[in-house]
Amino acid sequence: MTIGDDIKAYHSNVEVHGLKYPEDAEYPETFVLTAQESHVPTEVYTSEEQLARELKQVWYRVWQVACRTEEVEKPGDYMEYEIGDQSFLVVRGDDGQLRAFQNACRHRGTLLKHGTGKAKEIKCPFHGWCWSLKGELKDIPDRHLFPGVTDDTHALPEVGCDTWSGFVFIHPKPEGAPTLQEFLGRFGSEMDPYHMDRYRATMHARIPLDCNWKVALEAFLEAYHVGVTHPQILPYLDDVNTLHTIFGDHSRMIVPYGVPSMRLEHVDEAEIYESYFGRSAHAFRLAEAAKASGKSATGLPADMFDEDGAWIGDGTMRDYLIDRTSEAGRTFGHDYSGLTKEQLIDDYDYHIFPGLKFNSHAGGALTFVSRPHGTDPNKCFFDIYTLVWPDENSTPPDPAPMIEVDISKQSMGTVLDQDFDNLWKVQRGLHNSSLEQVTFGSSEVRVAHFHTVLNRYLQEPSRSLNKEN
Repeated sequence: MTIGDDIKAYHSNVEVHGLKYPEDAEYPETFVLTAQESHVPTEVYTSEEQLARELKQVWYRVWQVACRTEEVEKPGDYMEYEIGDQSFLVVRGDDGQLRAFQNACRHRGTLLKHGTGKAKEIKCPFHGWCWSLKGELKDIPDRHLFPGVTDDTHALPEVGCDTWSGFVFIHPKPEGAPTLQEFLGRFGSEMDPYHMDRYRATMHARIPLDCNWKVALEAFLEAYHVGVTHPQILPYLDDVNTLHTIFGDHSRMIVPYGVPSMRLEHVDEAEIYESYFGRSAHAFRLAEAAKASGKSATGLPADMFDEDGAWIGDGTMRDYLIDRTSEAGRTFGHDYSGLTKEQLIDDYDYHIFPGLKFNSHAGGALTFVSRPHGTDPNKCFFDIYTLVWPDENSTPPDPAPMIEVDISKQSMGTVLDQDFDNLWKVQRGLHNSSLEQVTFGSSEVRVAHFHTVLNRYLQEPSRSLNKEN
C-alpha cells in the first residue's frame, strides 16, 4: 500500500493513531472509476425486465445462502428457501447429510413442504406421493396406474448444496458451476481465523423492504453515508480512513474502530469510550465478559480515567479496547490467536456476490442477505443474522427462530433504523423522470464493482465466471 503525500495529508489520522491495514487494502483515492463504472442507469433499479433478467441469469445460476446449519441440525429437519418463483427444500437426511431439492411434487407440481419443520419422509399433501429424505421415490398410491413412472425418472431433482461456516448454500444449476469453495475464493480462507463455524445465530430477522434488492445491499457497501446518516457513531469509528479491497467477484472494506472520525475535532478518550459502549453492537460482548469476570460493565473504568473523566491509562483507547476484546476471548474460551490485533477491534466488512454481506468482528458478526422480490423491482427481502461465538464454557444456545419484522412497527436499533429510513426514499427518488442515472464516487468503489460483476453475469449467463478469486 503506497500512497502519495496528498493522500497522506487527507488521511493523517492513520499515522496519528498508528492504524494498520493488510497490504492489499487501498485508499478510495487510488481507485479511478471509468465513466461506465461511475454511472448506472436508474432503470437498473426500477425495471421489471431488469429484475427478470437478474433472476434468470444471476440468482438461478449462482451460489446463495439458504439458511443456517443449526436451522436444519437434526435428521428430518427441513427448511424451504424461495428465490423468485423458485422454491427449494433443504433437508437433513437420516444419514446426517444435508441435501437440497426442487420443492415440487413430480406428479402435479404441488409444493411438498412450506416453511420449516421436521418430517420422516417427504410426502405430497395433494395425492400422497412420497419420497425419502434422500429424495428417493418411496411410494405412489395406486402405482399400477402410472406404468411410465420409475424410481429413477421421478426421484426428486437435487440441486447444489454445501456448507461454509454455519451457513447452508444452494446452487439451483450446479452443473458446470464452480464449487462453493471456488466461488468463495480467498474470502473463505481469510475468514478461517474468526472460527465462524463456532458461531450461532442469536437473531434471524426477515424484513420486507420497499426498495430494490440492490438499493438495500448497496447501503451497506460503503462508509460514505456514515457522517450524515449515523453521526452518533463517528466518535468511535473513522469513516474517512476506511480502506477497500476488490478480489474476484467479491470485496472487502475495513473500518477502523476505537478512533474518532476525521470529520470530528477534539474527541477525547472518554467520548470514544462512552460512544463505543453505548452504540457499538460489538461492545455488548465486552460487557458480558466483564460481568462474567466480576467487573463493572458500565461507566468509565477507574483505572483508566481519573475522577474528572481524564484519560490516565497506558496507550490509547484503541489499545484498551483491543485488550478488552482479547480478555473477553479468554473469558469465553475463544481462540483469537489467528487474528491480528487490528482484527480484534476493526470492522472487516465483506461482500460476497450477489447479496451476502458480513460485518466481521472477533467473536461475532452481523450478516445481511439481500434477495429480490419475485415480480416487483421496488421490493425485496432482507435477512439479518446476529451471529455470536457462544461461551465455550456453557451449553450452546438453541437455534434462533426466524422472525418476520415489520420495520414500520418494530425498531431494529438506531443505526439500522436510520439505514432503513433511507431506502424507501432512494427507491422513490429513482423513479423521478429527470434522473436518468446514479453516480458513484471512488469511496463507493465496492458498489461500482458490484455492478461490474452483475453486468458480466447478465451478459454471459452460461459461463462459469468465478473460478478464480
